[in-house]
Amino acid sequence: MKPPNPSSLDEQILTQAAHWCMRLHDDTCTTEERLDFQRWVQNDPRHAFEYAKMLEIWDLSDELPNNQSTSKKLLTDLSTPRNGARRM
Repeated sequence: MKPPNPSSLDEQILTQAAHWCMRLHDDTCTTEERLDFQRWVQNDPRHAFEYAKMLEIWDLSDELPNNQSTSKKLLTDLSTPRNGARRM
């Protein structure tokens, strides 16, 4: 059996980190799942790193507009600067 290539493994860890981020923020997350998460994080330093990046994304998503029409306008309005700079 061939070992997984690094890109595939990185993608797998990223997917797992996203899964854990969603599960741990869900009210239905069980104690057993939380223990599974702790084991997962301790299994490989990359797990903790990717999970921390997922938490940053999760926190940033709270700053996105909740109104669907506002979100659509932000995504489609060509007058909005795209380089991260704000208009003054």
